[in-house]
Amino acid sequence: MSNITIGDGVIIGSKSVVTKDVPRCAAMGGNPARVIKHRFEPETIERLLQLTWWDWPAEKITANVEHILGRDIEHLMTADSE
Repeated sequence: MSNITIGDGVIIGSKSVVTKDVPRCAAMGGNPARVIKHRFEPETIERLLQLTWWDWPAEKITANVEHILGRDIEHLMTADSE
């Protein structure tokens, strides 16, 4: 499909067919794909989008990978100020 936007932090299930824009931090699945759930509360999504950890240097990502893959948002916020 053309002209579809997939937001930051989205998870799309295998073999799903995305036919419309996907909101940020959504978990999608199916054919056609639909939002199954949102990964975080709206306030947490805003904080993560301001954090933009995916733009960090590789060394900083590696040092914080456990917290990036987990749900320790507070630690990520602390790491961002280091």
